[in-house]
Amino acid sequence: MTLIEVLRKAEEYLCEKKVPSPRLEAQILFAHFLRLKRIELFTQPERPLEEKELALLRTALREKALGKPTAYILGEKNFFEKSFLVNESVLIPRPETEELVEHILHRVSHAPRIADLGTGSGCIGIALAERLGCKHLALVDISKDALAVAKENTVRNLAETKTEVEYLLADFTQADLQLSQKMDLIVSNPPYVFAREFSGLDKSVSSFEPRVALVAEDFSFLHTALLKTIFRNLAEGGLFALETHPEKSAWVAETASNLGFAKVELINDLAKRPHFVIGSRK
Repeated sequence: MTLIEVLRKAEEYLCEKKVPSPRLEAQILFAHFLRLKRIELFTQPERPLEEKELALLRTALREKALGKPTAYILGEKNFFEKSFLVNESVLIPRPETEELVEHILHRVSHAPRIADLGTGSGCIGIALAERLGCKHLALVDISKDALAVAKENTVRNLAETKTEVEYLLADFTQADLQLSQKMDLIVSNPPYVFAREFSGLDKSVSSFEPRVALVAEDFSFLHTALLKTIFRNLAEGGLFALETHPEKSAWVAETASNLGFAKVELINDLAKRPHFVIGSRK
């Protein structure tokens, strides 16, 4: 069968399985696994497909029909103009988190020491390290598997920089968590989904992405402990930035102020939700 024949059948299959945007999804999968640009799917329609190519595509299409996120099927996701490896040990980087990075870059021009707490794929810390002249990057996560993904992504995206990377397998809510040095910038996208919200999430999220990285079983404890860890490890004049639940962001900002942080700001995302909290240490 030719490429265009198989592509059309794939679109029909995904449509039957009620996959959103079946034509686009089919094209993305075909382009990736055939190592083509999407436009090339249509400039070489008569290309015959080899059996090993068909096998890869069948597997990918079956996974997509079951609701698996495309990023996990591809094994990668773009974030801030870079490609990051992802698997089911880490959250898929999201556009809102790119907004957080943009807000940080509007406020900081240089940060030699950066920490990313609950780093997951490492996308936030790595994106900032490359742009802020970071010499020491600390990536902290409670999951060994997530930290392994972050390590692969530092090799992939920071190999040409002089950034020294510290990988720390730890729970950022630990009362005695101490990084190897004080940081100029500490960032985090911690779990902030309420437990009662989890079952209402899209199945592509609740069935595939790691619950431990999504759900704050005890929101107040987790965020208070996180802010205390940040305060202990942030250098004087340093900046912190968090992504958090819009319904609780005002509480997070107030808690940060009560702990001694200065210039604490609530910042809206593009949907006008107060999604981010940024502040500094006196």
